[in-house]
Amino acid sequence: MANKQSSKMQSENKDIAVPSSSATSTSKLPRLRVLSLFDGIGTGYYSLKELGFDIEVFYASEIDKDALMLTRYHFSDGITQLGSVTEITNETLDKIGPINLLFGGSPCSDLSSVNYRKRGIFDPDGTGILYFDFYRIWNYLQTKSRRENTPFYWLFENVASMELKNKEYISKFFECQPNVIDSLHYSPQRRRRFFWANLPSIRQLSYTREIGLLGDNEPKLEDYLEKNLDRQANVEKVGTITSKRSCLQDGRSRNPVSQDGQFTGLYITEIEAIFGLPPHFTDVGDLSIQSRQKLIGRAWSVQVIKELLKLLENTFAKK
Repeated sequence: MANKQSSKMQSENKDIAVPSSSATSTSKLPRLRVLSLFDGIGTGYYSLKELGFDIEVFYASEIDKDALMLTRYHFSDGITQLGSVTEITNETLDKIGPINLLFGGSPCSDLSSVNYRKRGIFDPDGTGILYFDFYRIWNYLQTKSRRENTPFYWLFENVASMELKNKEYISKFFECQPNVIDSLHYSPQRRRRFFWANLPSIRQLSYTREIGLLGDNEPKLEDYLEKNLDRQANVEKVGTITSKRSCLQDGRSRNPVSQDGQFTGLYITEIEAIFGLPPHFTDVGDLSIQSRQKLIGRAWSVQVIKELLKLLENTFAKK
């Protein structure tokens, strides 16, 4: 969800301002205190707000300038940025705690099987090694929650196309196997992902989707196109949309749309809709089409994340 973390952008942990919240929830359930690592364009925060969760505080780690501009534009002071994930210390975690929901997805380019130059998760010069910063923070927060007897839920996402050895490494560290969910059940995009998590009933949710119990009403590309321009879909589903404009030039997804007798690709606003985002969500500042797709391609599918976060509806307060 984010670029490789850089030591050039270190967070000043000692100067972190902990948000205060004078509002109290009328629910007997606890309010959400969230830490989002590799936050990207804030799809986790957006999904929680869409679901109506009562968020007490939301901390995030992100260093991409375009992503930070976008989340600041849309969410203002709702998200408190902590800087690079590599600079988040135990002292920082003690200061912002308690955290009862941790989620994130570390960069996948060095794990994805489609990248023949992938470095895996142990190469210190690659981005895959950033997984261990998530693990380090996860391990500390989980131990802290057990010691203090506070609720702690977590979710880690990455590509399902990673090599088996990397999947097993990650599973051994988390001491659990991942759940597999494909966004094609919720949108017209094939986007198969691993989700390691302790969310209630996530295994059942994953199983239901994998064996195809959703029926015949799955979303189709036709429903996501700009209707006023008489655009028509040539396929029902497209392949995984990545950060590159040329990402759909494969056999099944090449030129997925017809318009005025011509075969063409997807508009950026259509890609936003496919990811579950409002029209022009990434149209901020002077971002180019290429920059906007770069941000979207690294983001979570909102429809999938909302389904996962719904599993917490009986655990945390809603407004």
